[in-house]
Amino acid sequence: MPRKRKGSPQDSIDSILLAISRREDVDPETLSHYLARLDEEWTSGAREKVLRLLYTNDAHAHAASVTILSELATEFDVDELEDVVADPTVSDLAKLSLAPVLKELGSEMADEGMIDYLNDPISAMQQMQLRLLELVGESEMGIESILEDVTSMPVERRLGFISWLGSSNDARAAQLLIPLLESQPAKVVTEVIDALEQLGPIAFQQSIPALKHVVANVSNRTTKQHARAVLGRLTMQLAPGTEDAAMEEAQQHVQQFYDARVSFIDGAGSQLIMLSWKRSDDLLKGVNVLYQDQWGIKDCYGIDEMDTDRWGTLVAELEQQGFSSFQVPFDYARSLVAEARAVNKRTRRKLPIAYAIWRPLIEDEESNKKSSETTMLPLAALDETTLALAQHGNELYNLSEFVSWMFDPPTRIEPYMTRYWSHSDPLTLLANGKGGKKHSKTKAKEKEQKDLLEAIATEALNALIDDKWRVLYDARLRRQAALFDMSGREQEAKIAQAVATILNPNSHIPIEQQAFPRAMMYMSIEQGPLRMMAEVLNSGNMNLLDLLDIGE
Repeated sequence: MPRKRKGSPQDSIDSILLAISRREDVDPETLSHYLARLDEEWTSGAREKVLRLLYTNDAHAHAASVTILSELATEFDVDELEDVVADPTVSDLAKLSLAPVLKELGSEMADEGMIDYLNDPISAMQQMQLRLLELVGESEMGIESILEDVTSMPVERRLGFISWLGSSNDARAAQLLIPLLESQPAKVVTEVIDALEQLGPIAFQQSIPALKHVVANVSNRTTKQHARAVLGRLTMQLAPGTEDAAMEEAQQHVQQFYDARVSFIDGAGSQLIMLSWKRSDDLLKGVNVLYQDQWGIKDCYGIDEMDTDRWGTLVAELEQQGFSSFQVPFDYARSLVAEARAVNKRTRRKLPIAYAIWRPLIEDEESNKKSSETTMLPLAALDETTLALAQHGNELYNLSEFVSWMFDPPTRIEPYMTRYWSHSDPLTLLANGKGGKKHSKTKAKEKEQKDLLEAIATEALNALIDDKWRVLYDARLRRQAALFDMSGREQEAKIAQAVATILNPNSHIPIEQQAFPRAMMYMSIEQGPLRMMAEVLNSGNMNLLDLLDIGE
């Protein structure tokens, strides 16, 4: 049944529905209060009143009903929702607006099943498609929400949707087509190129830069040639100089930079890149890109209509959750994104569809230049100073940025963790480092544990760490060192740079003689099982980490 909340009624259901239907500026806190009140009365009349909004011819009332149902409807409400769809007196547009809710609740009427209940299926679908184009014109967020559904369609349905966009004679259709030029099967990309040609001059300001990007970046020769041919035919329809004007206008649409932030690199080589721009109304739009150094751009999601105070709150909230970030120049953040995108290309992993939507805002001609050197510090000279600094590599584990740096991949170290813990007393392990007076027997046991850990760690170092692993972690350390350097943490930057220098295989320094990888192996073997428990339990995570004396 719908959830119940405590609290005395303060607003009538009718007044709440009127407010949500007539106002577009209901703030999140007020909306949350309204939903809580509706939830309290859901089975006592509120549900019926929400559904009655769908019987009107008011598009705002339909939108309000769908918003409420998306939050409050459960599988217990499916029958009532399906009755609305089956009712011939309900408009086709209202029925179609229910499709996402029914799909979320697992109704068989969702998608194709709903067509049978429409009064005029062809007209209804055309109206829904026009509403999609209206949503496209609002922001990148609207494009994201549509394309997430489109890319999940079977290929044949996707091709049909693309064909409709090409014949829509609406310039806004190009905003949906262009992101589909990336990370899609070749037959889909070909259909998109044809659709852009069909739109013709009405969308040339968007189509010309997009087709030039395909010609310059796509590796498939057939696709590249097709894009070049369409680009040629399209430009022939335009007046001389129009092509250059389109490219200039595309550059002018770039908005004012506001802030660029980058998280530290975690133990799996992941990093969050946060970019934001200021709109003409002083609100912010932004995009968060998740970069994993063996995958590339792994995820991407946008934000829009955010005020500057909310951006600061978001950064602070991430900090509280352990995702501290560094403020960096925009060029650095863009270079990092370009580096991540190059990894996708090398590993043949598809870019998220959201990145294709935000790419024109993120990239420019300068960001396409190879500048991977700017994202990390260079290797230091292999001299006495560097060797001395590297001996302090274990001190990096006193920094919060290195708490998550365990041996990766964890499956390879599990046998060593098992051996260590099978010969260890868990209570003694948890007591280590807690201070206080200890009996001689306890001290002897601790020394035995320490010797065992050192022996197993040394064996693991020699067995698990090869040149490929050393190169990977050398790069991660130098990227982290660059962030320390930009934030004025010079000593920490120098230590990380020195550790990376001797970790690089070209240093020829045996791995068992290096302080940082040995500290990593100690942490991974001794604390790995407890960290896994913390992740599984989810709750009590900090208590377990406190027991481990991380950072001491």
